Amino acid sequence: MAVLKIDNVSKTFGETRVLEDINIAMAEGEFLILVGPSGCGKSTLLNMIAGLETISSGTITLDDTPVNDRSPRERDIAMVFQFYALYPNMNVRKNIEFGLKMRGVDKGERAKTVERVAKMLQIENLLDRKPAQLSGGQRQRVAIGRALARDPALFLFDEPLSNLDAKLRVEMRTEIKQLHQRLKTAMVYVTHDQIEAMTLGDRIAVMNEGRVQQLGTPHEIYDNPANRYVAGFIGSPAMNFIECEFANGSVRLSSPEASLDLALPEATADKLAKHGQSKVVMGVRPEHLAPADGDEANALACPIEIVEPTGPDTYLLTHINDIEVTARCTPSVAPDVGTTMPLTFDTERAVFFDCQSDERIA
Repeated sequence: MAVLKIDNVSKTFGETRVLEDINIAMAEGEFLILVGPSGCGKSTLLNMIAGLETISSGTITLDDTPVNDRSPRERDIAMVFQFYALYPNMNVRKNIEFGLKMRGVDKGERAKTVERVAKMLQIENLLDRKPAQLSGGQRQRVAIGRALARDPALFLFDEPLSNLDAKLRVEMRTEIKQLHQRLKTAMVYVTHDQIEAMTLGDRIAVMNEGRVQQLGTPHEIYDNPANRYVAGFIGSPAMNFIECEFANGSVRLSSPEASLDLALPEATADKLAKHGQSKVVMGVRPEHLAPADGDEANALACPIEIVEPTGPDTYLLTHINDIEVTARCTPSVAPDVGTTMPLTFDTERAVFFDCQSDERIA
């Protein structure tokens, strides 16, 4: 049974359409990520699920019940906000139990719930402190604890880690994933951070300009992007996009040092031939463009312009077809700046896009 169904949902503000024909079905216990740049409509969609925004058209269903006309209080959901939204005059204990008190839960049951949630989040020693006495990470745990106290059918997270420093973001990201694994409750999580999306989600909805560009598992989104936007948004460093000419089963590539007719797999070549356009965009991720190990046929000699060590990996910047591209290698084989290195392409992992529409061809 789908705990959440979004059917043909659209949203307009005046004459501006901010969401268009959103369709998502979410299974029980699933962790769904809504990811995209600022202004893509992801937070608006989350607010419509919560009942904080009205729906212009379409239907949102929770546990097989349409909730378009239900208030936030009538939906079995709990929301964790970007800015914590804690009551500054209340201590942690009262913040966590506030929603339960408003729903008439008796004092003894409230106390048990607070203790259970505090133990789960390891904040038992903070229960008598007020928000001003807490760090950013501690405040976020309290905000999550308040949501947990409700024991809802669905959790909503609106960029909950964006105000934390980088180290704490990583720690809290791990805690949220562990929390989901323990609770096995459905969660919808909004972020603009593609690393958060890839590491947290069972499925990811990549959004742009009010539309879902692709919905799939992290593996599907990364390895088989539906279009150039998805391919470029997911992945760090980003996928390389190289405009090139296709003919006779290969694409023509040139560096300042050499040229290469890169032979493509038969299935890829057949799709490009059926497409009927000689100009295409080849997408290749940095890890699929690497130093040649021996005399590979698909190697192109490239002058290395910049070397970027990151610890476990080193990134090499060069130009192919007058486009700056990034290759990845291990530190042990990293060349010096200014030297020429043969780079080989993993053509089985390369993808191709139409030059005009940016849609996937092969």
